[in-house]
Amino acid sequence: MKKINRRKFIISSLSGLALATLPRFTYASSNPDVVVIGAGAAGLAATNYLIQQGKSVICVEAGNRIGGRAVTDNTIFGEPYDMGALWLENGDINPFKIYGEGNPKFNIYKERSEEQYAVYNGDKKTSQEDELWKVYDGCEAAIAKTRKDVAPIDVVPFQDQRWFDSVHLQIGAYAMGKDFSNYSCKDYNFDYELPESGEWHCKEGYGSLVADMYKDVPVKLNTKVSEINWSGSGVKVLTNNGTIDAKKCIITASNGVLSSGQIKFTPRLDVEKEESFSKISMGHYNRITLKFKKLFKKKVKDYYLYYKVDSQNATSPKGVCGAINVSDTSLCMFDPGGNFGKELAKEGDKASLDFTLNELRKIFGSKVDKDLVKSHVVNWSDNPLFLGAWASAEPGAFKYREILRQPVGDRLYFAGEATAKDWGTVAGANDSGIQTAKSLI
Repeated sequence: MKKINRRKFIISSLSGLALATLPRFTYASSNPDVVVIGAGAAGLAATNYLIQQGKSVICVEAGNRIGGRAVTDNTIFGEPYDMGALWLENGDINPFKIYGEGNPKFNIYKERSEEQYAVYNGDKKTSQEDELWKVYDGCEAAIAKTRKDVAPIDVVPFQDQRWFDSVHLQIGAYAMGKDFSNYSCKDYNFDYELPESGEWHCKEGYGSLVADMYKDVPVKLNTKVSEINWSGSGVKVLTNNGTIDAKKCIITASNGVLSSGQIKFTPRLDVEKEESFSKISMGHYNRITLKFKKLFKKKVKDYYLYYKVDSQNATSPKGVCGAINVSDTSLCMFDPGGNFGKELAKEGDKASLDFTLNELRKIFGSKVDKDLVKSHVVNWSDNPLFLGAWASAEPGAFKYREILRQPVGDRLYFAGEATAKDWGTVAGANDSGIQTAKSLI
């Protein structure tokens, strides 16, 4: 069994998901117990829990939909396309999986217990597969044994081996959205004592599942927060649609947004708290989705494609990892990430698509072009509502996880995937919202 411990929490794009603009409104008479900023899984869960406990709550969302980094589009490919979160991790305790199983409109199934994959060297399925997994197991073991808050590049073996870049891609950019030099071994290893219980899929899309589960939670869309003033006994939240006076505030914006300064804090937060936004930094993850006629057999479902990456000993591997026919669709997702993925994204969608197709041509030849039906590219880091994929600790910065979680002045509370025990997942974000709401009460 070769199981990749991916952190599969991928940021969504808003393209193709326009909703009718809601009318402007004011908050002149409102004085809720709590204002929740952000309507991703954490914000929705916190709002829902507080309402159940009899609290008055206003949840505001800068975008035009709920769900945050979990979003399903049905128009681009004519079938469910998860532009954001895809895998339902830890299915035994995942609240979305449990909700879907009890709702007849959703079809939930468990991914094979043993990962199905194909490994290529050039255009051939390679007989050197054992060599790849030797490097993979050695690198992952080195990271796992390291209890120090250092970068994986400082401890992993086989750095001169020809399959090293492929493994670097798998455990780095694909698993973390970051290269071996840009995240902490301690962060990668810290599992918060949560038992692994397999991964599940929703045929209708993870984003659809999240949106349905929280469809009755009241949210003010298209409402962007510019400032949080906590100088008094409560908080004043300034938005493009007016000011909200509340007793307390839960902030679920991504660390990308918080570190960018889009939301001003008055007075300023202390230095360590501000540093936690950038020290638990956002990784980068492109999503290049392709639909083929018959390049991959329909019976091949939730299959993974790995190959020998050509960029020998690159600081950021120049390649993609592929997930084939995901969630019972005919969609194939090829994901570059890390610094290479970020630079590729800067060149534009066409450059990202061309790179991916060229990598596939090395394996399958010209039939890639003949068989291609449609493609779509998402640049995760350019979305101003998220500014990255998911957050992980920089080398030497693991202590900032706890600093990030701490409330400020008994009025400002922080939730979201970056603060979660099962960080980097939708279920983890959901749990952080509930736990933060409980601590606030």
